[in-house]
Amino acid sequence: MVISTLLKFSAKLLILMTGLFWLHTFAINQLGYTVQDELLRSCYLFNTLIALVFFLLLLLVSKQDPSVLGWVFLLTTGLKFLLFLILIYPSFQADGLSPKQEFLTFFIPYAAATTLEIHQLIKILNRE
Repeated sequence: MVISTLLKFSAKLLILMTGLFWLHTFAINQLGYTVQDELLRSCYLFNTLIALVFFLLLLLVSKQDPSVLGWVFLLTTGLKFLLFLILIYPSFQADGLSPKQEFLTFFIPYAAATTLEIHQLIKILNRE
């Protein structure tokens, strides 16, 4: 059950993040903004991978003790931001983007991945 749920989530996440990445890149180019492709890719890759790892953790917790799932979700959300600050944010500082561009470059993929995680967790909790 855990593996099939993880595979379904992975497929949905990859489709969502790939489509959103191309849409985000298109919008940046159309609006004339400059964001390094490498920085944008790293934000999408970071959010995709961290969502997969943390969703697996949440799945395992939901099988053991679903009553603590909300707390574990909050913990993983905090860890995402901490990892972002350690791994990705220094690249933003070196890039010289405006605060608005920095926010959107990280927050769009973060919000998409987190929204999908929440949607899937609601489905899991409703089943149990």
